[in-house]
Amino acid sequence: MELLIGVAYRILTAFLGSGWRPLDVHFAHPPPRNRETYRRFFNCNVAFGAEFDAIICPTIDLDRPMAAADASMARYAQSYIETIAARSATFDGKVRELVAALLPTGRCSLERVAQHLGCDGRTVQRRLAERSMNFSQVVDAQRAEMVVRLIEDKSRSLPAVAELLGFSAQSALARWFRERFGCSITQWRTDPRHRLLVEKTG
Repeated sequence: MELLIGVAYRILTAFLGSGWRPLDVHFAHPPPRNRETYRRFFNCNVAFGAEFDAIICPTIDLDRPMAAADASMARYAQSYIETIAARSATFDGKVRELVAALLPTGRCSLERVAQHLGCDGRTVQRRLAERSMNFSQVVDAQRAEMVVRLIEDKSRSLPAVAELLGFSAQSALARWFRERFGCSITQWRTDPRHRLLVEKTG
């Protein structure tokens, strides 16, 4: 729980800026012998033996603009949340959800997806084959859906896009994009005709 609260604090600091501070941090477990480390880390009062584990902050903090706001990623996040809210009951739908979640981590593999589903890779491939698809096709389709949102932001570097899509290098992303859509990312960004073609292909 301390790790979870600590990670949440770091994320909030990244979103709201280094000057942000919570009012209090609460832990339900008993206090340690030395609380000073906790106070230095969280930069606020840290209470132990509380009714619940939480970071306490003013309501107005929820309305503060995020220093690292990214419109294109916000749209992707919204789409992903909506996907989770309407979780698919089908096996291939669950595979797509896992691929979408694991791609940006760089750990999207057949074995990893199978592990989350409680089976082995052969079972995943067999179940997908029953729907006339395979794991590589699912990954490719998810990348095609994500890439258009990511490259809308011309300030985003292509190495960063490659990492978010699970490619080992920018060159691998470039080859995949040209094979998938028939044009380069630069052409898509600069020529509306290529953009329309990509949208139709995707």
